[in-house]
Amino acid sequence: NKNFITNIGADWAAKIAETTWKVGGNTYNNIANVTPSVAYQNEINNPVTTNTTDNATTYSAKIGLMYVSDYGFAADPSTWTMILGQSGIDSEMKKNWMYMGLDEWTISRRTDDVSGVFDASGVFDVYIAGGVLSGYARNARALRPVFSLKSSVNYASGSGTAADPISIN
Repeated sequence: NKNFITNIGADWAAKIAETTWKVGGNTYNNIANVTPSVAYQNEINNPVTTNTTDNATTYSAKIGLMYVSDYGFAADPSTWTMILGQSGIDSEMKKNWMYMGLDEWTISRRTDDVSGVFDASGVFDVYIAGGVLSGYARNARALRPVFSLKSSVNYASGSGTAADPISIN
């Protein structure tokens, strides 16, 4: 948060709202082996509070990372009934506007056993092929900053395409 907010500039930083990020996480079966709507419920409404080092379920900051469900809902609606971590979903998830073609971290912690011995650094990630997996926070992955704008920030123009990006005031 400190580096991003400092480097984005004071004018832009002032437009970003302080957000309460849901960071409790959940098990692999409750986030990766489900559809985006169920992942959302398990990330946001029913996070696990045990098997983490701090039992925290929220974190307040201006900058966060995407949720697994954000990634799932950014794909074509035809995939919204598919299991996020299922074999064969990769080619469909590549139609996702958030897909970068990189291994990329999400904000969602994995709260169950990752490798035979519980390790509190388990985190869900978008796999380079397109689907959702999990790994350890100590592994190298891309990070994509995510933020919410303050309600006082208004749309100015643009359709949201590369040729006509959205502008705000």
